[in-house]
Amino acid sequence: MRFRIRWAGFDLYFCNQCKNRLIMSNSQMEKDPVREDILNGARELFRRFGYKKTTMEDIARQIGKSKSALYYYYKTKEEIFEAVLLHDMDTQRLRAEQEVEKVEPAAEKFRVFFVSILGNLREKANEFTIFRADFQEDPLFIMNISRQRDSYLEEYLKNILIWGISRGEVKVLTNAEMEVWARMMNWTMRTIGGKLFMEDGHAHLHEHLAFMADSLFSGVAR
Repeated sequence: MRFRIRWAGFDLYFCNQCKNRLIMSNSQMEKDPVREDILNGARELFRRFGYKKTTMEDIARQIGKSKSALYYYYKTKEEIFEAVLLHDMDTQRLRAEQEVEKVEPAAEKFRVFFVSILGNLREKANEFTIFRADFQEDPLFIMNISRQRDSYLEEYLKNILIWGISRGEVKVLTNAEMEVWARMMNWTMRTIGGKLFMEDGHAHLHEHLAFMADSLFSGVAR
């Protein structure tokens, strides 16, 4: 099953599984402010002291709750970290989508989305220096969590193509070709994002995100 949303006068379609995951992520915060306090407190501790040194006791103390109250919401520090990461990803993605709606051409929509998502990762890298060091040995830990949003991201990218095709800006593609392109873009963004977040030696790429986006969408051929 798929659900429809209206985007810049165009119907976009997403799988119900993607919709339910996103609604759950956002509605949990709205229904229970304590959960938001936990994630905000944990995020601050991860930023200041890193993931490894932060304990459940630290998080409970940070938000002024008992450890047992904390366990009511999350059983482990890993669960809290996963919730923090997914919440931050969803928040940034929604901000990016709001910016995407301000432009019309498909190439610009892709550029805005690409630059917004990856530019934020570099900003996070500068903020979470100690936190990043904890995951140098096991970067797959973060990557495995981020994969939970793959389906939504790929369908969103596919819809940018559909928008471009409807405006005559993108050649007509089969559904299979659009899915392959969206997956390829997702893999590319994940790889670049990992470099920007985990490796300072690639920080200069931040200045060329718009060029990367345009090259990926329109190519570099004359």
